[in-house]
Amino acid sequence: MTAEQGGEEATGSFQWEQLRERAPVALLAAGMVVSAALILSLTSKLTFIADEWNLLLLRQGWGINQIMEPFNGHPIMAISFVFKTLQEVFGMESARPMQLAATATFLLLNALLFIYLRRRVGPWAALIGTGLILFLGAAFENLFFAFQIGYFGSLAAGVGALLALDRDDRKGDIAAAVLLVVSLSFSSIGIAFIAAAVAEWLLNPRKRSARWFVPGAAIVFYAAWWLIWGHQTSPESLDPAFQLSVLPKVPVYMFDSFAAALTSLAGLATGDGSEMDQPNLIWGKLGALAFIGLAAWRLRKLPRVPRAFAATAAGALCLFFLFAIAQDAYLQYGPDEFRAATSSRYQLPTAVFVVLVASTLLEGVALPRWSLGVAGVLSLFAIFGGIQLMSNEANERWQPTAAFTRANLSGVDLAGPDTRPGYKFRPGTSFDVPAEDYFAAVEAFGSPAFSEAELQGQDASLRLTADASLISASGVELSGAPPVFGNTICRTADSTQSIKVAGGRFLLENRGASELIVNVARVADPPGTWIGSVIADASAGLRLPVGSSGLPWVVSFGGTGPIGLCSKARRP
Repeated sequence: MTAEQGGEEATGSFQWEQLRERAPVALLAAGMVVSAALILSLTSKLTFIADEWNLLLLRQGWGINQIMEPFNGHPIMAISFVFKTLQEVFGMESARPMQLAATATFLLLNALLFIYLRRRVGPWAALIGTGLILFLGAAFENLFFAFQIGYFGSLAAGVGALLALDRDDRKGDIAAAVLLVVSLSFSSIGIAFIAAAVAEWLLNPRKRSARWFVPGAAIVFYAAWWLIWGHQTSPESLDPAFQLSVLPKVPVYMFDSFAAALTSLAGLATGDGSEMDQPNLIWGKLGALAFIGLAAWRLRKLPRVPRAFAATAAGALCLFFLFAIAQDAYLQYGPDEFRAATSSRYQLPTAVFVVLVASTLLEGVALPRWSLGVAGVLSLFAIFGGIQLMSNEANERWQPTAAFTRANLSGVDLAGPDTRPGYKFRPGTSFDVPAEDYFAAVEAFGSPAFSEAELQGQDASLRLTADASLISASGVELSGAPPVFGNTICRTADSTQSIKVAGGRFLLENRGASELIVNVARVADPPGTWIGSVIADASAGLRLPVGSSGLPWVVSFGGTGPIGLCSKARRP
């Protein structure tokens, strides 16, 4: 072999090695693009959801309390700041800006997770682990719900803190301390990373007194927040008292959380996660037992417990424990408030910690290429299962629910100035929203409801929902005290006919010998919504507000006999 041939072979070998190193990063980038496109496609028809209305409607303004106040006992100051900023800049006619911010934070989490895993198990295994998180279909509630930027932010900052601790120097310590505070400002999941930092601090041979601030800064931050704002959480919202009765349930719940995370990572989760009797959970439980056994075997082979393993395992156990004890508070308010270990909301954080722990156990293990190939193929099946579950949930539940919410809001918009004083409603929330707060936000930032033109293009059930909301908001009803007009003008019909009116106060006369059923519709198809009945040969009052719509009301009847609908005669 000549020197020139040897040089060409060396160059070719070098280029191949470069390709092997860069290919996982390129595939990761492609996976992130596909994941983001999928999430944004599935959320394109969604509006704001549940807890997001608290930030948009009940925390208006930039006062310190609007940022720092807890939500169900949890710190959400970073979420509040993000939502308020986006609401100020883009309004609230669409949830898209919040969805984009949440998806971007989710991608940031995955980028940091890949870096952490690559340091321990190499780029290809890191790609497999990150890919499972990118397409974790069982975590659809996180991926569809922009409010869950709280989880994404906490996890991203927490993984960033673990990466900073890898430096094992002063700069890394300072960065980790700052990131732990950031993690906690997004959600209580930051507590799990504080537990990880405490474990690392205890096992690190460097002088502890010089590094107390690594976990200490976040602990002080949380304590100060709790003393000023967090302790004010009302008992009706969340009871933080620790009850001894829950202790026997904690180990089982923690094990089930571990099993559910493995089931989700394998793409075997089914349904919406609200039921613990998932048919494939048994595989997660068997996997959990195998994982624990292999972890014990691996640790026995090592001269000492790896610091990174101790940190991630402490964080995982803390997270599982927090989820377990929270159920005691939820159960006080009935089984509907219970969140099973399989709950979709819990799958992302638990799965991330499982992947982190697994990487620290495999650190230093030379994984054969065939094992990576098998894992890669299996991960593709898991990803396919996750995408299918995510798509089904979006199409069957989340998108119809979002359309219902927008129709409900459209009815309130149509009521407009005729909305009853003190009226409250629930736009897909578990809490009441005062209409005056909603209208103040709409005036400042626009309405997330269907416009009247959009509403008329929706299916009959959504238009009926809008009418029902309009009727409730404006207080349309039959009155037992008919109005008295000096001069009246009456229109007559029989019970098979409908009468169109522009709105106002009316005297409804049942001139027949049987009960008269009364229905009204404005954007819905007649007969519309039932509002009451009038006994034979009797009269009732009817008020139909004009509201903000130019559409007429359609009054329809059921029964027999003639009807009179009278209103005050206008002056010529």
